[in-house]
Amino acid sequence: MHSSIHFPPDPAAARPRYPDGWFALAYSRDVRSGALVVTRFMGEDVVLYRTASGLIRAVAPHCPHLGAHLGHGGIVRGEEIVCPFHHLAFAPDGTCVRAGRDGKPPAVVLRQRHVCEWNGVVLAWQDRAGTPPSWSLPQLDLDGYSRPRGACHTLNGSLQNPAENGVDVNHFSPVHGWSNPVLEPPQADGHRMTMRSTLVLLGQRLLLDITMHGLGCMAARMELPDLGLHARVVLFPTQIEPDRWTCREFVALRVERASAWPSPLRRVVHEMLVSAAYRLWFVPQFKRDLRIWDHRDYDARPTLMAGEMPIMTFRRWAAQFYPEARGDAPDGQHGQHGAVPAAVAHADRAFAR
Repeated sequence: MHSSIHFPPDPAAARPRYPDGWFALAYSRDVRSGALVVTRFMGEDVVLYRTASGLIRAVAPHCPHLGAHLGHGGIVRGEEIVCPFHHLAFAPDGTCVRAGRDGKPPAVVLRQRHVCEWNGVVLAWQDRAGTPPSWSLPQLDLDGYSRPRGACHTLNGSLQNPAENGVDVNHFSPVHGWSNPVLEPPQADGHRMTMRSTLVLLGQRLLLDITMHGLGCMAARMELPDLGLHARVVLFPTQIEPDRWTCREFVALRVERASAWPSPLRRVVHEMLVSAAYRLWFVPQFKRDLRIWDHRDYDARPTLMAGEMPIMTFRRWAAQFYPEARGDAPDGQHGQHGAVPAAVAHADRAFAR
């Protein structure tokens, strides 16, 4: 008679893996001066606030003194965030500068994340090793474009969905009605990946040029050159829980013919055209993607069809943003979160067969 041996579960194998890089936490418009905003980010709360001088900070949710949640009852007073429990006040650099009305502040520091504002979006730096930002987002040329529009969507699954769509040429026709897709081989350069393709939309040439800046910023240039229509679309996917993510959109449009119109009529008519194009074309198109992403099983070991190997090229590149930490399980034991090399190799072999 044989007795079975039960090994305790490996806690490292069950630990969710979140990617490193820059990720959106909010729109700048949502973090007003003096306000506190609580948001989820990679499995934990983050408290955003803006000081009286306009500085924006992203801090750990709990006071390092006795653990009160700063986002529930805390206030911003001038340049300081004040804990609701013992009224400890923390300066913008995280140091505790006073306690209550007359108390001596304890030697505690409020943990912060590196944060930046980029074209009206608040982004935080995530690095598992705790190192500071090693790269930044480039300037976005919006000369002649409309006022940006956008909304935030919360979805199930993986933040890798939007970027993968950029190299999934087989989805363009059934989902969007764009025909004759031709994709150039994706080009990787460190934290950047470029994806360029040409398609046909309603008989018109459509040029699609996408640059990934890590996994948290997908900047696309869409052009219908024969009609003089241009769009800058930036998507900001952010993992907030192991199987939950947000996608913020940033859409600015330009109509070439409007540039010759007299001002201020040009601005008024241009904005009206852009508003109609955003509501009547972009939103319905994007909703088709959102519906699929929200219910998709993001399989780390897919069975691919012809023409879909660029998906695995993307996943190999994406793997660099999921660094190993001491005690982690080996690659391939982390389920669907992240483009793990073992899963990539499996898919390569499946496709080759």
